[in-house]
Amino acid sequence: MEDNRTENAGLELAVNTDFAGESTRLEQIRTTLERIAQAGFTHIHWCHEWDREYMYSPYEMQQIREWMDEYGLKSKALHSTKGSAKDVNVREGHYRKDYTSDWEYNRRAGVDLIKNRVDLAQALGAAEIVLHLYVPYITIQKKPEVKEDFYACVFRSLDELMPYCMEKNVRICIENLFDMPGEYMLEAWDRLFGRYPEEFLGLCYDTGHANMVWREQAPEILGRYAHRLYAVHIHDNNGAMDSHWIPGEGNIQWDKVMETISGSAYEGPLLLELSTNELDQAGYLRKAHEAGCRLDGLYKKGRADA
Repeated sequence: MEDNRTENAGLELAVNTDFAGESTRLEQIRTTLERIAQAGFTHIHWCHEWDREYMYSPYEMQQIREWMDEYGLKSKALHSTKGSAKDVNVREGHYRKDYTSDWEYNRRAGVDLIKNRVDLAQALGAAEIVLHLYVPYITIQKKPEVKEDFYACVFRSLDELMPYCMEKNVRICIENLFDMPGEYMLEAWDRLFGRYPEEFLGLCYDTGHANMVWREQAPEILGRYAHRLYAVHIHDNNGAMDSHWIPGEGNIQWDKVMETISGSAYEGPLLLELSTNELDQAGYLRKAHEAGCRLDGLYKKGRADA
C-alpha cells in the first residue's frame, strides 16, 4: 500500500475515523487507522459510536491507543453521543441515557455516558469532546413554557460534568446543527456560554451544517463566537444536504471560512469530517489530505496576517 507520509512532512491534519462508515470488526478498525496514517494524516477524530448508547471499556480504550501509537497517530477531539435515537425536535416520551431528560435517573445515565467519552478522550490524548444539543423547538413553539424546563435539565447535567471535565482536562464543545432553525442554536450558545467558563465549554463549528442553515452569513456568525471556537468539523456541501464532501467539491467559500477560523481561539490541526462510499479508501484519503493541505495553507496565512 502506497505511503503518503513523506509528503508535506511536518504538516498536521486530522480526519474522522468513520469516513467510510463504522465497522464492529476490530481488524477493519485497525486497518482504517493504518490507512489514515499512510495517507499523511497525523491526527484522528474518533467518531465511532458517535450516536446511541455504547459504553467503552477501559480495555477498548487501551487497545485504540496502542493502535494509534503503532501508526504514529495522535487524537484531535472525539465525538461524544447524546444517547438513544429519538425525534430530536420534540420533547415527548423518554429515551435511554439522555442528558437533557426530565426523568432524573435517565438524565444521570446520560451524564455517565458523556463521562465515558471524557474518559476515552483522556485515554486517546484528546483535549475536547464534541457534543450535540438538540433544542426541541417544535414543542417549544407549541408550549413555550417547556423551554425553561428543558434548559434546567441541560444545566443540571453540565453542572455535574464540569468538575469531571476540568479534572480530566477535557473540554466539551457544542456543535452547530441543521436540525433546527439557526436562531435556536444561537440562543443555546448564548445561554451556555453566559453560564460556563471557556475552560469547560466551547463550540464546535461544523462548516457543512453552517452552510445549510446560514449560507453565506456563516463566517460572520462564527465570528461572533470566535473566542469560544475550540473544535471544527470541516467538510463541504451544496447547502441542501449534509453531504460531508471533501472541501472544494461544494459551494462553501473556504477563503472566508478559513479567515474566520484563523482569527479565532482555535488551535490546529484542522480536522476534516468526511463521508464516502468509494471502494478505493486509500485513494480517497490521499485526495482528502491534499484538500486539507490547501486549507491549512489558508489557515496559516490568516494566522500570520492576524
